Amino acid sequence: MASIQDLKSQISSRGGLSRPNQFMVELPSGDSRAVNVLCTRVNLPGKQLITHDRRMNMEFEKIAYGYAVDDVSMTFLLTNDYVIKEFFNNWRSTILNEETMEVGYKVDYQHTIKIHQLKRPLDSAIRNVNTSNIVYSIELKDAFPTTIQSIDLSNDLDTISELTVQISYTNWKAIQVQQQGASLKINRPIFNFGGKFNSLNSTVQGVKDQFLSSRSNVESLQSRFTSTRQKFGRFNI
Repeated sequence: MASIQDLKSQISSRGGLSRPNQFMVELPSGDSRAVNVLCTRVNLPGKQLITHDRRMNMEFEKIAYGYAVDDVSMTFLLTNDYVIKEFFNNWRSTILNEETMEVGYKVDYQHTIKIHQLKRPLDSAIRNVNTSNIVYSIELKDAFPTTIQSIDLSNDLDTISELTVQISYTNWKAIQVQQQGASLKINRPIFNFGGKFNSLNSTVQGVKDQFLSSRSNVESLQSRFTSTRQKFGRFNI
């Protein structure tokens, strides 16, 4: 059983525990600092493998054939100029023009969004976060907002207005960040098919060579038979 000292040693040797309030988002905005500072909540997405059941004799097993990703939710504090609200309204107008009822091409309104999990200490300038402060980063590919939720208004004196936006995307991938002292490395493929593919290619090439050799022998026999037929003339085939 691990002791408290072992737990403390593991935590301290790996830079401490990760804190959910240390993060940064990068949106396709001209005022990226305002977006980063005003974002109060965001989730790192997961990924689910889609499987189907296959029966082998009397046993059932799951076979993967695809993946599925969930939308990402972002929550922002609203300032009195509603800069965040206007930003997503303008983004939405490039997707669907409600006045002309025209829908834009996806290639024109999709963008890349990055989410970074940070660690202390942070640099003084949030727009210039050093890579040594980044613990984990992901990149949302072909992302765009699909739901801009309503803003709740009330008579509460101490309530701050917030805006929650749901982001859809095609896929996400982890961004490799160089970490010093990391002992866990998974930057190699899990499966190595190179040797099997080379063996398969050799087998296929061998079968091809045998086929060409057999074909050459058949053509040679056919040529000899034709020559014999022309020589004797009495064979009616």
